[in-house]
Amino acid sequence: MSRKNSFLKDSFITLVRQGTSIVIGTLLIVIIARVLGGELQGQYALIITFPTLLVTFINFGLNTSTVYYVSKGEIDPREAFVNNFIIGIILGFVGVAAGASFIYLYGGLAFPNVPFKALYLILLVVPVMVLNSLFQTIFQGIQDFKIFNTILVITQVTNLLLVIVLIVLLDFELIGALMAFTFGHLATLIFILAFFINKYKIPLTSIRLNFSYIKKSFRYGFKSYLSNLVTFLNYRINIYILGFFVNPLAVGVYFTALNLGEKLSVFTQSISTVLLPRIASMATKEERNKLTSIVSRFTLIFMILFAVFVFLIIDFITPILGNDYIETPFLLKILLPGISLLAVEKILSNDIAARGKPEVNMYVSIFNVITSTALNIMLIPEFKAVGAAIATSISYSLSFLIKAFLFRKISGENFINFLLIKKEDFNLISSLLKRQNFVNKMKRQ
Repeated sequence: MSRKNSFLKDSFITLVRQGTSIVIGTLLIVIIARVLGGELQGQYALIITFPTLLVTFINFGLNTSTVYYVSKGEIDPREAFVNNFIIGIILGFVGVAAGASFIYLYGGLAFPNVPFKALYLILLVVPVMVLNSLFQTIFQGIQDFKIFNTILVITQVTNLLLVIVLIVLLDFELIGALMAFTFGHLATLIFILAFFINKYKIPLTSIRLNFSYIKKSFRYGFKSYLSNLVTFLNYRINIYILGFFVNPLAVGVYFTALNLGEKLSVFTQSISTVLLPRIASMATKEERNKLTSIVSRFTLIFMILFAVFVFLIIDFITPILGNDYIETPFLLKILLPGISLLAVEKILSNDIAARGKPEVNMYVSIFNVITSTALNIMLIPEFKAVGAAIATSISYSLSFLIKAFLFRKISGENFINFLLIKKEDFNLISSLLKRQNFVNKMKRQ
């Protein structure tokens, strides 16, 4: 199978499984929003964002470096698994200690109107999330996208089933939603451990650290670490600013709109997931430029058309969510332009990182989080959730513009090549889909 055909096949497999994930994820959003109501949904958003933030703080970019070195063949997957397992356990408990200390010292300021018991409870998921993050990227590095995407679906399915049992049937409300979130990640970890140990037959005698690999992983990963950290802050800091200046109800309404909007980008994430290891393994600059340009062109036109469609139908969701969420469709409409452009920005960011320049993404992310924070602080006190949506959309759009200029400089491609759709793109997709080798394999899967 040719590289282009293989890329399309991997992207399609990822798209199908992440398409399943988007359906399940949307059901989760609707059920939790409907059953908990706006205020508890806001508390839920503030609480589950906290362990994700901790994991982002403590992973030091090791997930990114795992993809990079495994895809380049510089580390065996089994050895990467063992090293990531040991490091992941250590980092996980560091995260729990750091989180507990933060709650004890600053919980009242950072989490107003949020029960401390729930915050301490959610810390139990931190080691699990760290290990899942480090293990999942091994499958991405070896380009085993069947397992990679199965992992995503397991997390979502388990979470959904437990949400139905715990908060719909048993009425456990907020604690039930948090338990479902935690056990969803735990089920994923159990699956990964069982699959990897069974497939690779890892003996206990092989459990030792490769300090050379760890050293270079931290060195490469740290460049991506700062970028990923400030990028996450850029995506989520307004939730805490909104909670600080307004209340959990405003957070719940905004968080629901943001989550629904981010589900739209799952289609581009499926391609972006495949793109990073593929770019890292390519030998020539011309190959990289051509692949990324095609992907970014299709991503932009697809997201624009999809955003227009969502804009026209989103008002019908209010009766489904409930009266607390009357403002949610309007917030999503504000977010759509930024979310559409951010999808392309992620494609360009993955390309830049795969070329061995993750520090470029870091510098842009630092600028973005400063700009985003300033916009949120200026707009939220007066415009509340609407201000948060405006700040987010502006920040996402600005990030896209900067990455487009930087990608042009690094790759040498002009803007037309990677932003405007071409006639030959449709001919390319048509010819790839008609190849019997690809189509037959798709049918068998």
